[in-house]
Amino acid sequence: MPKKEIFFPIKHDLFLAWFVVGCGIVGAINLAKLAPSMGRLIDYFQIALSTSGLIAGIFSVLIITTGLIGGIIVSKYGPRLAMLLGLFISALGGMFPVLIPNLNTLMFGRTLEGFGFLLINLSAPVLLSLHTNKSNRGKVMGVWGSFMPAGNALIILIAPFVYLFSDWQLLWEVSVYFTAGMCFLAYFIIPLDPEQFKTPLTEKLSLVVMKTIKKRSIIIVGATFACHSLIFLGNMQFLPYYFNEIAGYSENFSYLATACYCLISFVGHLYCGILLGREHNPIKLISLAFVAAGVFVAFFFGVFDAFITFDRLPIIKLLAIMLAAFLMGLTPPTIFYLVSFVSPPSRITPINYGYMVQIQAIGIFAGSYLYGWLVDETGGWRVIGFLGIFISILGIIGGINSAQMILGNKKLKA
Repeated sequence: MPKKEIFFPIKHDLFLAWFVVGCGIVGAINLAKLAPSMGRLIDYFQIALSTSGLIAGIFSVLIITTGLIGGIIVSKYGPRLAMLLGLFISALGGMFPVLIPNLNTLMFGRTLEGFGFLLINLSAPVLLSLHTNKSNRGKVMGVWGSFMPAGNALIILIAPFVYLFSDWQLLWEVSVYFTAGMCFLAYFIIPLDPEQFKTPLTEKLSLVVMKTIKKRSIIIVGATFACHSLIFLGNMQFLPYYFNEIAGYSENFSYLATACYCLISFVGHLYCGILLGREHNPIKLISLAFVAAGVFVAFFFGVFDAFITFDRLPIIKLLAIMLAAFLMGLTPPTIFYLVSFVSPPSRITPINYGYMVQIQAIGIFAGSYLYGWLVDETGGWRVIGFLGIFISILGIIGGINSAQMILGNKKLKA
């Protein structure tokens, strides 16, 4: 029997991984495009801040409530069709508010984009697990995990140029054109689903879902991912404001620095893929990421200011948050890598990912809320540093336990 490498050489694996990243960037752009557009949307629709918060929370609420349902859809209809459907729905979600610019269609469009994001996010790792070699899994998941910081950086860099010429509608149009193009290419590039997605499950779907819900390994790895998302996305959403209003940098520099934060994390994701490809211990990678998050985020937000009095402290803090972004890039690829081994690639795989992402979304939702609430309550930013330390400790504990549960001690030597 020929080896898998004959069918899936490393060039094939990496090409498919990078194309799937392009699909993932569609979702990341749709998620992140609200941040540079919120002020314009508030002025255009004459809405209150509370309403803008509701619009911003649509993605998170959808994932928290429908993650498992999305996994079931991918399992039933296959990851290829689910990916195409996710891209198509995302394009519709971006198009409706441009054609009918009112608040109701904006929220309806965000709902479509949110569910499209969910289907893309669940289909992608399943496709990569099915159509790439197990020996290349680490590199492939490292590439895939980079979709979020890549998309975030891209939209942060593009938005200011778009707003030089037009308003939020043009930014939405750009995202629709990109989404439609990726959907067209995906139809020809993404392989057909293998045999294990054409045969029915050996047991009732309800029993499979109940078994998934009871898997402690997925619960813990999802909670670990939630800890990462809370810190990383919480930082990203508030960095432009912090750099501009608190640190005193210009608005342009603040957006550029935030884009660099995302791009440096993107490089960290790719580096993690290399390390996983060399069979580095996932426990060490996740632990290093959370130690860096706890220490450098706390340093950036002033927890250690009483003990450190450098003349160039602002520059050192800037370097510290960038280093935190790079090392935090070790977490998402490792999480995807671990979940891919919970069970052999099959129709159960997307249900596992759906449940994991549903738990992770709690961190996405909680991050921006906790950051804002804690700063309002305490009147300062130092509390964010203490929050980073606490969440990082939880992340380390979760990373150690989930890796041991999923891979066992025999695969955790490197």
